[in-house]
Amino acid sequence: MPALTSAKDSTSTAQDLDTVLAILPTLSLDELRREWKRHLHSPPPTTRSRELLRGLIAWKLQDAAFGGLSPDAKRRLARLADTLERKPGHSPPPKPTLRPGTVLTREWRGVFYQVCVTADGFEHVGTRFASLSEVARAITGTRWSGPAFFGLTAPTGRKAKP
Repeated sequence: MPALTSAKDSTSTAQDLDTVLAILPTLSLDELRREWKRHLHSPPPTTRSRELLRGLIAWKLQDAAFGGLSPDAKRRLARLADTLERKPGHSPPPKPTLRPGTVLTREWRGVFYQVCVTADGFEHVGTRFASLSEVARAITGTRWSGPAFFGLTAPTGRKAKP
């Protein structure tokens, strides 16, 4: 199996990683354990599942080659873990999925606004926007959370200013 090159040459690393990942499904449990030691320089976990060990190796190699989770993702996961420790039955509310063709409406200061969801963002009065917050800003002239402006998020419980 090829060795992974340093992260300095990302093209070579990606090609080597693709080769390693393609080979992993063909290996026995003992071969996977050897590859773990060879690539990760530590004893493999004691799992007896080829699928689990293969997935762990793939994840660790991809993490080493391309970097781990973003700081924002780490914060969100830490927050979720903290919430689940405090409230074991907690289930986060699903985020609304906006499909292309969906039309969002909102009345603002007596004017009725419509925004169409497109495959690559949003369209309002013939202008394309990358985010719903940009649309809300164009309508109100101030910074708004687009999902909040269009009623897609639950109220936070804060009192509105008079």
